[in-house]
Amino acid sequence: MSDNRSNGVSVEGTQFYRRSRIADVLRIVVVTLVVFVAIMILAAWAIVDAGARQTYKEARDVRRALRIVGTEYYGKLESIYDPHRVDGLTEGAAERIADISTRDGMVILYSWDEEENAPLQFEYRSGLYRVVYTDTGVSEGYSAGVEGIFNVYYSFEILHFEAD
Repeated sequence: MSDNRSNGVSVEGTQFYRRSRIADVLRIVVVTLVVFVAIMILAAWAIVDAGARQTYKEARDVRRALRIVGTEYYGKLESIYDPHRVDGLTEGAAERIADISTRDGMVILYSWDEEENAPLQFEYRSGLYRVVYTDTGVSEGYSAGVEGIFNVYYSFEILHFEAD
């Protein structure tokens, strides 16, 4: 193989070219940045997922506490559900639910089944997580009256406005 240069000297064989150090440094920086961003995304996802799973477990405990407190109120010939209040619970029920479930989140009861003495739909809020439970209405089979659908949501504050 020959290389014709302007001075007329021909070179035979393999020729080696020196790589630019700037290109090497830039390549290392880009690869490091991509790996760092990928690790940060995975870590953020793992943290949000762990929190969601914990809040889901708390919502299951709240559901059990709702049934227990509902039974207590049923024994007093009262209902745990009060649709005229903001949280949907009669006075004192939220404190009793917090005592039984040992959870510090907020419970909002949307609908209550008086015949089954069970929540049909409620919401549990804890930190940035929100769990909405909806009864499936399954009355036969292995999970009859035991399970519903728990939807877990994660939210964060984008803007905050205070009234003047």
